[in-house]
Amino acid sequence: MAEVGSVRSGPAQPPVEMRLRLAEHAHYVRMDDQVIVADMRSGRYLGLDGVGARLWELIGEQLGPEAIVERLHAEYEVSVDVLRRDVGELLQDLLRRHLVEQEPNIVSSAMSPT
Repeated sequence: MAEVGSVRSGPAQPPVEMRLRLAEHAHYVRMDDQVIVADMRSGRYLGLDGVGARLWELIGEQLGPEAIVERLHAEYEVSVDVLRRDVGELLQDLLRRHLVEQEPNIVSSAMSPT
């Protein structure tokens, strides 16, 4: 599995944490414990339930993969290792389907408040 979390560049560049966002053409509705996602470009639908539905909501908050894992770990009784694997796999699938997009959010000491 390819890691979605943090991507590190050469030593001269700061680490990059990918921020995620829902694609503009991905419309969704929450129904009980499910999220139904409609891809308005392809006309396809995807159903997410339980932790998958919660993950979708956290992507809507434009969190990065590691922040999503931390939030899910606080909310569910699942080990961090299992969450990293499962979140990574689902994010890869959502990215492949173009329902989720990523943008780099460069983190450096010059940008951090002191």
